[in-house]
Amino acid sequence: MKDLHVAGWQGTIHWADISANLAEWEARWAKAPNADLYLLPETFATGFATRTEELVAVASGSDGGAPAAALKRWAVSAQAWVGGTVFVREENGRYRNRFFLAGPSGEVHTYDKRHLFGIAGEAEHFDGGNERVVITVQGWRLLLAVCYDLRFPVWLRQTPGEKPYDGLLIPANWPEARQNAWDTLLRARAMENQCYVLGVNRLGEDGFGVHHAGGTASIGPWGDVLATGERGQSGWVTSTWEAVHLAAVRKRYPFLGDADPFTLG
Repeated sequence: MKDLHVAGWQGTIHWADISANLAEWEARWAKAPNADLYLLPETFATGFATRTEELVAVASGSDGGAPAAALKRWAVSAQAWVGGTVFVREENGRYRNRFFLAGPSGEVHTYDKRHLFGIAGEAEHFDGGNERVVITVQGWRLLLAVCYDLRFPVWLRQTPGEKPYDGLLIPANWPEARQNAWDTLLRARAMENQCYVLGVNRLGEDGFGVHHAGGTASIGPWGDVLATGERGQSGWVTSTWEAVHLAAVRKRYPFLGDADPFTLG
């Protein structure tokens, strides 16, 4: 596989206003850096609007509606991969926080967030996913995850006996009050899984009065910070994931082969 050029955006999100957010994104793409893969923050088109009345107003159908259609359009236009999460409404009236990753040929892969953030009411209205999703992008095996999933290492652990994934993608709305956990866990997941990690976080105050400071980062397989966004500053964070370097790390310290077997419930 060849090197993978990744880019993550950190910035503010208009609360529960899909039209305003998508309009800003349409203008933003004109100035986007060249990359093979772009990752947007969790709920990039609505913010983490989980109150009942807000969900009724902003949740899309299972196909992701206008936000997912925009991701697909941008991916085809840029001839790259573009990902972000969307609140979707199921036929049973429950919701899911769904990660959509669109590809340059118009293909779309999805992953439903596994771990629901009860403090913000996510568990009251949402169902969690029960399947890990690994997709292949330009030869790279990428595991999809969302925000709170980062705190649960077993869910993200390399599976003994299976071909390892090479990169972990994590869009988030991670509060500034727990910024140290975000910074630390991104590096921990990279080190323990010998993989690259791209964690993308929003900025600004949300509709609950919770402040977010960004901290978007690209992490290497040693746990080294390859690139990070300035706290409180909007913009793209870019880096290159090197295939030769990843192979060298795993060859020098092949500890993935010594891992304990386990089965996810």
